[in-house]
Amino acid sequence: MPASFSLQQFFGRVDDDREADYNGDGESSHGLLSPRGHRRQRPLSLWRWGYIPPLWLACVLLALLWLGSGYGGYWPSTVQPSPEQNLEQALQAPQAPQAPKPVHPPQWPADKEDDGDEDDGKDKHEEEEIPIGQSRDRGGREVFWWEQFPRLRGFFRGRKHIVPLSEYTPEQNSPAPFQPDTPTNASFQPRPARLRHKTKQCYLDQDEQVPVPIWGAYMGQPRGMSAPLFGSHEELGLDLGYCYDRVSRFEAYGIGDLAVPGGDNADAHPYTPVDWEHVNWASAQENCSAKNSGTYTTRTAVIIRTWHSHKYTKWDIAVLRALIAELSLQTGGEYTVHFLVHVQDDTIPIWASDDEYERVLNESLPREFHGMATLWSVAQMMLVYPGPFPDTIVNFSGGELYEAYRSLHFPLQYFAAKHPEFDYFWQWEMDLRVTGHYHELLGQITDWAQSQPRHLAWERSSRFFIPELYNNSYQNFAHAVEDEILASGRPPISGPQVDRAKLLEIPPQAGLANGANIVDLITLNPLFDPNGTAWAFHDDITGYVDGRPPARAALITASRLSRRLLLLMHNETFRKKHTMFPEMFPASVAFQYGLHAIYAPLPIYFDRNWPAVHANEIFNNAPVSEESKAGGLMHNQGYFHGPHGSVFGPGEHVFRGSTYYSNAAFASYLWRRWLGHENDNDEIARETNQDSSGLGGRMCLPMMVLHPVKAD
Repeated sequence: MPASFSLQQFFGRVDDDREADYNGDGESSHGLLSPRGHRRQRPLSLWRWGYIPPLWLACVLLALLWLGSGYGGYWPSTVQPSPEQNLEQALQAPQAPQAPKPVHPPQWPADKEDDGDEDDGKDKHEEEEIPIGQSRDRGGREVFWWEQFPRLRGFFRGRKHIVPLSEYTPEQNSPAPFQPDTPTNASFQPRPARLRHKTKQCYLDQDEQVPVPIWGAYMGQPRGMSAPLFGSHEELGLDLGYCYDRVSRFEAYGIGDLAVPGGDNADAHPYTPVDWEHVNWASAQENCSAKNSGTYTTRTAVIIRTWHSHKYTKWDIAVLRALIAELSLQTGGEYTVHFLVHVQDDTIPIWASDDEYERVLNESLPREFHGMATLWSVAQMMLVYPGPFPDTIVNFSGGELYEAYRSLHFPLQYFAAKHPEFDYFWQWEMDLRVTGHYHELLGQITDWAQSQPRHLAWERSSRFFIPELYNNSYQNFAHAVEDEILASGRPPISGPQVDRAKLLEIPPQAGLANGANIVDLITLNPLFDPNGTAWAFHDDITGYVDGRPPARAALITASRLSRRLLLLMHNETFRKKHTMFPEMFPASVAFQYGLHAIYAPLPIYFDRNWPAVHANEIFNNAPVSEESKAGGLMHNQGYFHGPHGSVFGPGEHVFRGSTYYSNAAFASYLWRRWLGHENDNDEIARETNQDSSGLGGRMCLPMMVLHPVKAD
């Protein structure tokens, strides 16, 4: 869609079915920052009622069980706490009792594709249009203007619609509505790791008889597959010439019941059976690294955050097998995967004896992953980083400093200090899902980041890359940023941002054989200045007695950190008693010391067709256009979030329809649809051959990172 497309032409109407997508608390807010960041909820007053009818109580309990089962996660609600409030809780939520699964999971897109029938949905046009930037109460739920944007349907077109990349046109740029055509027959190709070095083959067993399975993918993309709003496959070097379906992606890793009742289960690809439960991944990793010692000049650890009471599903286990196989064994040990396990119960005496430590460690992970983990607890962190800490500017959450919610970086800092064999550390979360090959994803992101010049790196990294605004060219984007800085008269950000006399000595960092830049921090969301924003935790800064320090933040902790950055964080914490909120401390230390930090433009998809200029106004807080002002978009001094504001904060409801953010409900929905879970919406018909065309097939998606996925 052209960037100049009129917003007034672009809006549709919100119908009753579509309102089921996002629950609300019934409050209507018409301000430009709606919803408020932390909305008050009316407590149940048993004293006022005097009693609760048993039938009503039973209904409430059943509803809570249903929400706890994971399906409720599809229904993002403005009454839920902000995702920043749930950083640790969402990652380490206790497993609720599982209610019986309904026949159909709750639906996401309740409206139908436009089939040209003017009689469809007459009632949907009776309600007034919501002005841009505002919201209205609809049936007790707050509905936002962006929910009127047209739905994107290309995600759900299956493998029988795959066309070569040369014939692929994104849904947003298609000149005519999608029409099912003659089924295509896409080629299927193996997808091994793309290695930079010659390595010796690694195996799953000690006797080197069981090789790591190589799975495959379809060449091309489904006709009209939607394009990402942010980021770029081409810029990062992620191969858009392949798409991935559930069977070929996970059948190789032991998911034996991928057949979905009524779904497209044909053309499974046979793999040599592996006795997965008897694989010793720790031993396989060690043997692989030893076999290829000297191949790599630097070593990278992939740290998976988990907790001791987590119950691993078959999908958790398959995803972990894929991650270890593709990052470690297929690459000759380029990466080492390790679990950092939070023992949430401080009464468990894991430090009392080695036997107790091993017992808890072994009970915390499936047997095949034993020997790959380190335990940590809040009590341990209190010993590693003893107080007292000076006051926090504002402790918005009210929690204790050592709680994982406020200090999730403490155990990673300490792990880096105790493991000098690693030069870089990816931190990864259990609720992340990747449709494509893990090594391609992390390898290409790393290569791209290392190729980026330091000049204006902080400025480029402060905003989302919206390719439609720059003719799909990151180079054009970089030039635009440079022109903006020159026009503003502001000096470029360069070097340390704190008096050097107040800084600690920067630890040594292993260089790269090819002479590429050392990148100390790679994030998958922009590195923004939290000062002056409405982000709830912008003042969760502790120990800086001389006043508020220069700071940066990047939301969602998935990122890559250099050894020297983590050691600086470690030293700042235990020597100077400095710390900040987990999503702010790494970026802020890098910023203060003048280290190299980069936001990698990860492709992020949305379920609706946002106009690019308007997306820039909302997500990047770009100056509001005259067209938007004429359309009634409220603003503060020409900016939707104010001159120093940010989308990260009260206005983050706009991320609900995305594939990557803390509250991205569409991510979980898309993942479950990709796995073949049926619902009553139109898109399922294309896989199950229930529509009039008899075409479709199971979904085939390009490389995507989906977060958060709380249920498979």
